[in-house]
Amino acid sequence: MSYAAAFLAVATRHGQTVALERNGEVLGTGLALLRPIFDRRGQFLPTDLGLERREQVLCMAQADLPLDPAPGRTLIRCEERAYRVVNVRRVTAGLELVYWRAILEREVEGL
Repeated sequence: MSYAAAFLAVATRHGQTVALERNGEVLGTGLALLRPIFDRRGQFLPTDLGLERREQVLCMAQADLPLDPAPGRTLIRCEERAYRVVNVRRVTAGLELVYWRAILEREVEGL
């Protein structure tokens, strides 16, 4: 069993189905583990009306998703929520792409 297959087995059991969009076009769907990041500073940002919460999420997505860093606005949609991709990295074992690791920030729709 390859590392990517082992990750996919974990994602199948504990993950969620997500859709990847770039510039409004759906590029693919797959499984990902989404976990909130609570220990980072900067979750609360000052605004004119006080503090605003910036929700960040750690995403570990299956290798089949085309999540490579590319120019344009990249979103991951899960159920009714949309997340903007802030940072993405390849996680490899040797030459094999095991999964994508990304930091996501929640998009507020309609603003």
